[in-house]
Amino acid sequence: MMFAVTALDKNDHLETRLATRPAHLQFWDDNAASMVLAGPFLDAEGKATGSLMIVKAENQAAAEALVASDPYAEAGLFESVVVRPWNWVINRPETI
Repeated sequence: MMFAVTALDKNDHLETRLATRPAHLQFWDDNAASMVLAGPFLDAEGKATGSLMIVKAENQAAAEALVASDPYAEAGLFESVVVRPWNWVINRPETI
């Protein structure tokens, strides 16, 4: 099952994001089978202000646990995180 994750950064936490980014990328590299797509939300200056991720997990609890284990979450970067079941309908790759 797929889940859409929207995570908004706390104000003035860009340095936390930048310092934690290598561990965040390594975490998702290690969990590549669970990651469908991801990228940051940007402000008017092009600086990251949050994240959008589509992840695969067995159920809601597993998706929430996976996202909570992300180094960004563990570093306290996020002001809010919402995990919702999601169905990819348009332009869905055949491999998903």
